[in-house]
Amino acid sequence: MKKLSAIIVLGLMFSGNVYADYTRYAKCYGEMTAAHKARGFHQSNRAISIKVKETVCKAYSKGENNSYEGKR
Repeated sequence: MKKLSAIIVLGLMFSGNVYADYTRYAKCYGEMTAAHKARGFHQSNRAISIKVKETVCKAYSKGENNSYEGKR
């Protein structure tokens, strides 16, 4: 089982789908979702809201930026 997990992790790393720090990504995504919902952006243009959150939070998880909408 450990070998399978290691293979999966290595595969994801080389495919570019792994974030530098998934915990930072998840925290950012949740807080941005709350902010987008509070101002109605999540409901009015959900597809764009999701794309913005993915882009900003991926950069945040890699340390490329230090702030985002809704950060606590």
